[in-house]
Amino acid sequence: MTAPMDGMPFRPHRRAVIGGAVGLALAGPSFAGATGQPAPLRRGVNLSHWFAQSFRGYGRDHLAGYIAPSDLERIARVGFDHVRLPVDPGILLTQGGTELNGPVFEAVRAALARIAALGLTTVLDLHPVGAGKAPLTTPEGARAFVTGWTTLAKALSPSQSPGLVLEILNEPEPLQGEAWWALQQEALAAIRRAGWSGRVVANGGGWSGIDDLVAHKAYDDRAVVYTVHCYAPLLFTHQATTWSWDVARRVDGLGWPIPKDEAERAAAEATRDDEARGHVRAQIAAGAFTPAAMAAQFDRLAAWQKAQGEPAIYVGEFGVYEPKAPADARLAWLRAVREACEARGFGWAMWDYSPSFGLLPPSGARVMAPDTLRALGIGAS
Repeated sequence: MTAPMDGMPFRPHRRAVIGGAVGLALAGPSFAGATGQPAPLRRGVNLSHWFAQSFRGYGRDHLAGYIAPSDLERIARVGFDHVRLPVDPGILLTQGGTELNGPVFEAVRAALARIAALGLTTVLDLHPVGAGKAPLTTPEGARAFVTGWTTLAKALSPSQSPGLVLEILNEPEPLQGEAWWALQQEALAAIRRAGWSGRVVANGGGWSGIDDLVAHKAYDDRAVVYTVHCYAPLLFTHQATTWSWDVARRVDGLGWPIPKDEAERAAAEATRDDEARGHVRAQIAAGAFTPAAMAAQFDRLAAWQKAQGEPAIYVGEFGVYEPKAPADARLAWLRAVREACEARGFGWAMWDYSPSFGLLPPSGARVMAPDTLRALGIGAS
């Protein structure tokens, strides 16, 4: 991303973890296709606020049922083929991030079992929130991070975790550039030494933007999937949010797409704040609110993929904060991102299974919004 944020609609409520083990054994099909290769990540949804970003703590009842079996059944039924499961290492790992928290780990295993039983693949995304990434900037924190992945990879062996994909770290900001690329490589090597031969998701650092990724050469590991997050233009996708770029919170009712020559009008209608209006006007005038700008970014990513020997590309997050974005514009943007991914063979996962980003209705009812599903090109719930 291009602004200091985690791409989530709530700040975490960091209470102590309560409760005992859930203790279900992992089970389910292997999800290998006719060629024996794992099923590709095509169409997914992020399961936020369950094992990360919780705003009601991480008690036993929350971990066991925040996402209910009926939610997972609905996700599978409408046509998603995978879920991305954010897990905060702050609750999963203890002893400075090097040992498993038994009750939480068992709850994660139980969730993986329920997901696998429905034929869905899981991307297990290590997703620290708030200041949780700050220790990685120290030598001690970096060593603990690698050790933690060794511990986790051993516990989640491929033979016991069919269909599982491991994502090394969500949006590593403040780590970026070569510092992050080197640390990520250490974590990847540790995961392989621990016996994990399955897919691993890597990113370019920072806020997992396209620019971050294409600055690097792919690792020498054909089972690595490379992810980016798509929220551009941020002033559209995160208008009226309270946790992202401060300018974005002063904008609402801003549409997409908007031609360059409508910059003045659109900016005046979107905000009365002089600073915010200036940013909106400048970005629209520069063409940032056009399908062409979106296509150009995805074309850069496709060119990088080709130059690096065609590794798998995965747009692990994209979405529009729903409360203030015009409904037609939000749906048009979702459709454009989804079509851009599919035209280039990229897998994707929408952010997220919640009302805030519009897959569920504002009432919170567990019935997925038909218009959002149509924009994503899949069936109704």
